[in-house]
Amino acid sequence: MATVTATRGSTGSRSNVYPVGRAVLLLGIANAALAGRRVNVDGRRVQSVRYGSIALVVTFVDQDAYDRDEIARKRVDASWLATEARALERAVDRLAAGGDILPMKLLTVFPHSGALEAHALESAARWTRALARVGSKRECVVHVYAGPHVAPGSGAYVARVSECATSATRLPVFEGDAPLTEALGSLWRDCVGLGLASRRIVPMPARGAHFSLAILLPQSDVEALGALVDRWNTRGSVLGLIAYCEGPRRPFTFVV
Repeated sequence: MATVTATRGSTGSRSNVYPVGRAVLLLGIANAALAGRRVNVDGRRVQSVRYGSIALVVTFVDQDAYDRDEIARKRVDASWLATEARALERAVDRLAAGGDILPMKLLTVFPHSGALEAHALESAARWTRALARVGSKRECVVHVYAGPHVAPGSGAYVARVSECATSATRLPVFEGDAPLTEALGSLWRDCVGLGLASRRIVPMPARGAHFSLAILLPQSDVEALGALVDRWNTRGSVLGLIAYCEGPRRPFTFVV
């Protein structure tokens, strides 16, 4: 049985138990109602630990395998990164069935429980606000292609979308004749206008790709976005264009 250590923060009512000698992988911030939930994901035990008015979704990993230098070295391994991304997605999706979760950025690792405690003490108020603002929202990604291409959607979502997101949402300069650039610009503006926030996705170059845009929106507006894309495809098909609406997903691309 693993040795454990108990730590107590300034809230007084909180008592968290962490294994000794393990790094802590923070996967998300959840409503306190999810505290105590546990799931097994790809051989890892993921648990939601109470922290004041919220809960921290964590799993414990080998300190050496997940130190800063080792993670930096492994990030260039697409297979390894995809495995980590899928584990994050599955943990969040499974726990979120019982309440709202705000996912953390992929590979948010703390070398020991004390480092997590210190960071949580500084960030708890910001996390609480972000959870209230974003936790119940959904994200979709609109992808636009022309000509022969491989339809999007394969591979780990966080690795190919969220890890490639930028905060720049200014209308890109599209190449092509006026009807094509006008059609692309129209879809971009309509998507940005519908969403609460958006992120441009800059993935590895793909054949026929024009743009990918992640959109944060209330769950009630997901259907409206799909209808918008369907209407635009009637226009785009005349120009040899097609748009895909991927999602909805938890807000992995709009982490705090």
